[in-house]
Amino acid sequence: MRWSVFVVVALSSSAAFSEEKIDLTEAEFKMFRHTRLALEDPRVVAMKPEARLPAIAKDAGFKLKDLQKAMERAEAAGDFKARCEANVKEALAASELKSQLGRLEVDTDAAHAVIYVQWFNEEAKDLPVQACTAAAAVASACPIASTISVYANDKAAPKVRVFQALISPEGARRINKEKVKDYAETRYMKLFEKVKSVANGDDLSAENGTAAAQH
Repeated sequence: MRWSVFVVVALSSSAAFSEEKIDLTEAEFKMFRHTRLALEDPRVVAMKPEARLPAIAKDAGFKLKDLQKAMERAEAAGDFKARCEANVKEALAASELKSQLGRLEVDTDAAHAVIYVQWFNEEAKDLPVQACTAAAAVASACPIASTISVYANDKAAPKVRVFQALISPEGARRINKEKVKDYAETRYMKLFEKVKSVANGDDLSAENGTAAAQH
């Protein structure tokens, strides 16, 4: 079974999307995706149809009524993956990073949905502000995400990684977009995890590779 298949979307600042609300929470998405994967298990397939959801709920520690609601809402949400991609793309294109965007990857194949955002950096001193700007823009665009992964490559050397970090949607929503320039370094960067930055003297050579062409 493949657990991490990424859909790669080239970002274009000229493209326009109308944001479509995704009426599904992170917790509901987790239950839905966990259940869809569990339904492929031969042991579950062997059960009577009416026994499958109760068994999955019991095994995972879900309340059956919550699981049933999550399944109904996920089915009603339609292609939430595509909508998430479009909403995130629109949010980033409306941010100060719009002329520096590289790649967007949205992984919803596992129960832990992850959004990956890349941009191209010119000045290392700008990395904290750019990371916070990217995270804040993404947080409200895709409510089903569990993790936001942001990373930057050198604009002058597109294969060279200069920054990477992770942040939870809860942490990203604590970033005030109007105050990013004032508090990015002193306050908001503390919300990120596993931060590596050339601005801090970190070695990211192991992360270097082929970067997406800028659009």
